Amino acid sequence: MTRPSPYVRRRWLGREIRRLRNEHGLAAEPLARAVGFPRQQLSALENGRLGPDVDLVSVICDYLAVGANRRTAIMDAATDGWARGWWTAHAEQMGARQATYADLESGTTAITEYALALVPGLLQTKAFADARLRSDPGRHPETFDPVAAVAARAHRHRLLLAADGPRYDVVLDEIAIRRCAADPHIVADQLRHIVAVCAAHPTVTVRVLPIDASIKGHSAPRSAYSIYRYRDTPDCLAVAADTLTSDLIYTEPDEVQPYLSLHSRLKAAALAPDISIHLLRVTAQDLSPIKGVPA
Repeated sequence: MTRPSPYVRRRWLGREIRRLRNEHGLAAEPLARAVGFPRQQLSALENGRLGPDVDLVSVICDYLAVGANRRTAIMDAATDGWARGWWTAHAEQMGARQATYADLESGTTAITEYALALVPGLLQTKAFADARLRSDPGRHPETFDPVAAVAARAHRHRLLLAADGPRYDVVLDEIAIRRCAADPHIVADQLRHIVAVCAAHPTVTVRVLPIDASIKGHSAPRSAYSIYRYRDTPDCLAVAADTLTSDLIYTEPDEVQPYLSLHSRLKAAALAPDISIHLLRVTAQDLSPIKGVPA
């Protein structure tokens, strides 16, 4: 069983500290003075960007007389926020963006994705991943190692398909299978791989969103995104929105909700899983025919 996502646990902790402070009618400055810590440390804790100051968290719980069960949950989150996952030691070689996704995937019970122009990383074959990672070398820092990055992606794939892995539900835009993002035979093998994974793992579901799909409200997705649900923090969801140069991570409920609403519309407009699998088979055969396999 994978450990809780340190990033998400820090964000949950920060929101819980703000909630505690508001419940007691305290602004940040008076609380910082009362517990004897700099205001900047309290801000860093509430922002959830860095490893939390466990001593500060403990003192706040004491000062606000937090109940035993709630205190345990808060202190557990403070400890989890310092955890170093397998990706930490390899972040420079595998790329900071992929390390962020590995962090977000840790401890999930469900991952829901919309893939706009590319097959999502968790389903990529080694050949497809290698082709994509080498397609634009100028985007990567000098420390980036394509071999290490492909290996990391394969490790994420194994964790996804492990016995205790999360449910994985993908809406795959037809653009991602029609526009060749690698040599045709690599793309064909990639599509066949998705078919095989879905057949062997009932926890994985792929739906293709047709180019001419009628989406309720004429919704027009602006980017690929991933939605994460967690075992240790069931009331906290995270969304990662993919952009060209960075990933935007959202954990606040009012930021996450629009993605949940959009995804329900995309899922409703997508083809059923069995029809989607048939389309992937046909597209793969068109790209790189295998003798004896009908088109």
